[in-house]
Amino acid sequence: MPAKSDLRISTFILKGLPISLAVAGGLFLLYSSFIWDRAIMPVLPGIFSETISVPVKLVQVGGELVRIEMDNFLLFQNFESLPALSYPSLSILFGGLVWILVALGLALISTLKKLYFTAASALVIFLLAFSGINGLNIGGISSNYALIGLMVGILTPLIGISFFAPSWGILKRFLLILFSGSVTLFLLTEISEIPSPWLWLGENSVFPATMVSVIFLLHIGHAFISGSSILLIQLNKGTGIKITWHILFIFLIYFSLVFFSFLDLTGEVQLPFPILPPAVLMLLGGLLGYYVLSYKIDQTDQFYNHPDIGKSFFWTGFALSTMTWAWVIFKENQSMIEFFNHVFIYGQVAFSLLFFLYLMANFSEILNSGKDIEKIIFKPQFFAYFHMRIGAIMAVVVLTIYADGIIGVQLASGSSNINAEYYYQTDRPLQAAILYESSWTQYRKNDKAKNTAAHLRFSLNQTNLGMENLYQAFDNSPSIINTLLLSSKLHQQEKIFDAVFYLERALNYFPDNPYLVNNLSLLYSKLNKPAEAISMMDAVADKNTVLQSNLLALKVKHHAGQEEVEPIPEDQIFRINYLVFENKKGNFAPFELSTENLSENYSLKTAILRNQWTNKVTTPLSSDLSIIDSLVVKSQISAEEMNFRETRILRTLQDNYINETLKYLNGTAMALPNAAGYYHSLSAKILFGELDFEKSAIDIMVAQERGFQNFQPIHLAILYFGGKPGEALSIHQRLNVRFPDWMILDENGILEENVKTVYFQKSANLHRMMPEDFMKSLEEIQDPNLQSEFAFKIALHKMHWLDVNDFGKVKKIILQKPGEVWTTEDLDSWYSFVTKEEATKPTEKINALIKPELDLGRNAYWVPLVLKKVNAEPDDLKKYEILQDAIQFSKDPMLWIQYVKQSRKLGLDSYASNALMEMQGWLTISEIEKLQFENL
Repeated sequence: MPAKSDLRISTFILKGLPISLAVAGGLFLLYSSFIWDRAIMPVLPGIFSETISVPVKLVQVGGELVRIEMDNFLLFQNFESLPALSYPSLSILFGGLVWILVALGLALISTLKKLYFTAASALVIFLLAFSGINGLNIGGISSNYALIGLMVGILTPLIGISFFAPSWGILKRFLLILFSGSVTLFLLTEISEIPSPWLWLGENSVFPATMVSVIFLLHIGHAFISGSSILLIQLNKGTGIKITWHILFIFLIYFSLVFFSFLDLTGEVQLPFPILPPAVLMLLGGLLGYYVLSYKIDQTDQFYNHPDIGKSFFWTGFALSTMTWAWVIFKENQSMIEFFNHVFIYGQVAFSLLFFLYLMANFSEILNSGKDIEKIIFKPQFFAYFHMRIGAIMAVVVLTIYADGIIGVQLASGSSNINAEYYYQTDRPLQAAILYESSWTQYRKNDKAKNTAAHLRFSLNQTNLGMENLYQAFDNSPSIINTLLLSSKLHQQEKIFDAVFYLERALNYFPDNPYLVNNLSLLYSKLNKPAEAISMMDAVADKNTVLQSNLLALKVKHHAGQEEVEPIPEDQIFRINYLVFENKKGNFAPFELSTENLSENYSLKTAILRNQWTNKVTTPLSSDLSIIDSLVVKSQISAEEMNFRETRILRTLQDNYINETLKYLNGTAMALPNAAGYYHSLSAKILFGELDFEKSAIDIMVAQERGFQNFQPIHLAILYFGGKPGEALSIHQRLNVRFPDWMILDENGILEENVKTVYFQKSANLHRMMPEDFMKSLEEIQDPNLQSEFAFKIALHKMHWLDVNDFGKVKKIILQKPGEVWTTEDLDSWYSFVTKEEATKPTEKINALIKPELDLGRNAYWVPLVLKKVNAEPDDLKKYEILQDAIQFSKDPMLWIQYVKQSRKLGLDSYASNALMEMQGWLTISEIEKLQFENL
C-alpha cells in the first residue's frame, strides 16, 4: 500500500503538479490579456459638482409669479490617471510558485545523463547569477555571499542525488531539493537587512523564469506546423489524398500570420486587420507541442532515460512560460511583455519556415502515400532534424539583428522595471522614480514606467520633474494614461488652454477614445464652448454610462435641448443629474433615490439629498433632519456647512414647515454672515408667499445691509406694501431698479391706485384683519381673477373665522373663476376639516395641499390648522407652546387672543397683558375688547 501511495504522489509531482500550474497559468494569461485590461494602471472618474438654480416653490400673488429658487448639483465625472496599484502579496505568491516549478525542474535535471546533467547544472548557475539574489545585500551592497549561499543550498543536493542516489524516485528528489533550497532562502532572508526581502525575491523571480520561458518558446517554434502536418498525415492513412497542398495552405496561412505579426512588432507596417495576440498563439502552440512531443521522444535520442521525464520537463516549461508571461502582463511591465512577444514571434517565424522546408525537402515524395510517415518524421536519412534546428536558431539570430537587437534593450528595461516595482512597493519613491525613468530611457514603449515616475515625482513635490516626464512621454510615445495625467496637471496649474491642446493632439492618435473625449468636452464647457462639448460627447456616449451622465449634465447646464430618456439607466450619478433635469421643469422623476446609507463622497451625498428633496419627499421629516443635522455638525469647512444647511432649509420648506424654515434661515444667516444677504432674501420670498409683507420687507432691508444687490421689481412692491415705501423709492433711484409695470408713481412718489395696487394693499393686511374687514375687502376687489385669488387666500388663512354664510360667499367667488382647479367638494371638505371635530376626510387635492398627517402647527400662517391642533391638544402647557410659537409669525387676531387666553389659564398674566398691548399695533381698542368678550 505505501508503495502505491508513493507512486501516486510521484506521478502527481511528475505530471499533475506542472500540468495543474500550466492550466492555471494559461487561464491567468487569458485573464491578464483580455479581462484585466491594464487595470493595474487605474483610470477612474473623479467627481466634481456644479450648481444650477432650480425652482423649489412657486409663489403667486396678484398675478406676480415669484420663483423661490435653490441650487441643485450637477455631477460631472472627469477621468483621472491614478498611481499604479501594487500587490506585494501576489508578488510573493508568484515567486513561491516559480520556486516550486524551479525545484521540480532541478529534480528533473538530477535524472539527466551525465553530460547533459553537467550542461544543465551550468545553466542553473547562470540563472542563479541573474536571479537578483545578491540584492539581499548580505555582507555588503550587491556582494556575492547570497549567491554563493544559494548555490550551495541548491547544487549540493542536486549533485549529491545525481552521483550518490541515482536510484531515488522523483518524489524524494523533489522534496530534498525543495527543502534544502527553501531553508537556504529562509536563512538568507533572515540575515538580509533590506526591507521585505521576500518581496525582493518574488519580484526578481521574474528574470530567471523569463530565461527558462525563452527556451520553451523556442522549443515550440514549429509546433503548429509540425502538429498540423502530423494530424494530416494520420488522417491520410489509406486514402492517398494529396495532402501536400493542405500542408502548404496551412503553412502559408500560419506563416503569413506570424510574419505579419513580426512586421507589426518591428513597426515596419501598420496592419489594416487584427491579428491574434502572440500569447494566444503561444497557448495553441504549447498544446500542439505536447501532441508532437511523444513523436520526437520516440524518434530521436534524448538526454533523459524515461519519456515521462521529457513530458514533465515540457509541462514545467509550459507552466513557467504561461505564468511569467501572464504576470508581466498583469503588472504592466511593457518591456517584458514586448520581450515575450518578440522572442515568441521570432521563434515561430524561423522554426515554422525551416521545418516546412525540412518537411518538403525530405518527405515531399511520400507525403501523399498514406504511409506512417509520422513515425519517422523527426529522423530522416538526410538533412538531419537537428540541422534544421541549428538553421532555425541562426534564423532567429538574423531576425534579432534585423530588429536591431531590440530584445536586449527590452530585457534590460524590463529588469529595471522589476527593481523599480520593489522600491515602489516598499515606499521608497525616489529610488523607484529613478529606476522607472531609467527603464523608460532604455525602452520608450513603456507607459507605466513614465506614468508611475511622474506620479512619484509629484508625490515628492518635484513638480517640474513630474511635468518633464509627462512632456517626454507625450513627445516620444503618446498614451492615454499619460495624456490624462498631463492634462489634469495642466488644468490644476490653470493652464487650461495647454490642457486642451494636448487632449486634442492625443485624439489624433486615439480617435474617439471615451476618456479623452470626456475630459476634452468638459474643458470645452468650461471655456464656454457648449456646442462643441455636447456634439463631441454625443458622438461617443452611447455605450458609456459616465459619458451619458456627463452629456445629460452638460445639456442641463447649457440649457440645450434634451429629450426624455427611456429607459433611464440604473447608474446613480446619471439619475442624480436626471433629477436636476426634471426639477428645472418642475416635474416628478419616475424614480426615487435613497437618502439612507449615503456615500462618504461629499459631492455625491450632497447632490443626492439636495436633488432628491427638491424633486420628491417621502421619508419622515424627523429621520431626514437627523441625517442632515449630523452632517452639519461634522462639517469641517464653511462651504460644506453652508450646503448642508441649505439642504436642511429645503427639506423643511418642501413640507411647508414654515416656522422651522424661517427660524433656521435666521440662524444660518447669523452662523454664516458672509452669505447672510442671500439667506435673508430667501426668507423674504418665503414670507411674501405667506402674504406677510411686513416681515418680508424687513428681511429685504436686512439683506441689503448684508450685501444683497440683486433687486427685482417685486422686491420694491414688497417694500412699498410692507410699510417701507421710502426704502423702495431709495433702491429704485439709487440702484436703478424699476417698479413693477402696474405700480405707477407720480412726481411726488404717490402711487396711482388701480385694481392691482388695491389687491396688494389688502393682501398685505389680510393676516391682521377681522372678519368684517377681510369680507369687505373681498367685495371691494373689482378684478374677478384677483377677487377669486383673494377669496382662496381667505379660505386658506382665515377659514376659522367663517360661518356658513360667509363660507358660501367665499366659495362662490372661488368657483366663479374660469378654469378653477378647486371644486365644491374640495372646498367643502376643507371647511369641514377646519370647523368640525369629526370632519370628513379631505379630498385628494386638499390633502396634497395641507398634508394633515404632518404637524398641523408647522405653518403659523395656516391659522385654521394651528387652532385645530390647539383644540385637539389636551395639555394646557403644550397648547400655550403651540400658540406662543405661532404668534412669532402671524398677526391673526384669533391666534393672538387664544394666546392671551392660554397665558392667563397658566397664570402668565404678564405675558397676556404684553400680548394685548402689542395687538394695539394693528387692532383698535374696540376690536380687542370685542375679541376678549367673545373668547375670554
